[in-house]
Amino acid sequence: TVLKNYNPTQDTTPTYFQTLVSAQTKRDIEWFFDDWVYRDRGLPDFKIVSAAPRETLNNQYVVAVTVENSGKAGGEVSVRVPTTTGDKTARLLVRAGQKEITRISVAGKPIEATVNDGSVPESDTTNNGFSLVK
Repeated sequence: TVLKNYNPTQDTTPTYFQTLVSAQTKRDIEWFFDDWVYRDRGLPDFKIVSAAPRETLNNQYVVAVTVENSGKAGGEVSVRVPTTTGDKTARLLVRAGQKEITRISVAGKPIEATVNDGSVPESDTTNNGFSLVK
């Protein structure tokens, strides 16, 4: 749809395409264009620094997952929590040099937490897992 709305005669500023994409997605994506398009800031490096499961009711758990990005570019990545009965995934925006927390409700005992399903390029994928098995 963004390409359908593109009008070359209106493309008179460097941010024209960014404005079209933002209008379509209804999200602030300036960070993406700053980190990935206008400036090549390198790659992010996502790492789970902590994951704390808390049992609630009927074999349900809430897992608080803290993800750190020590890279120079931000990214919106998946955070996945597999359990003994399945798994659940959430999306989390972690900008360069920042930490963010997500809470994921799951059925069954959580086994681990992982960040980035490979859809966002990053400099180091060896630190993307965090075991919850004791």
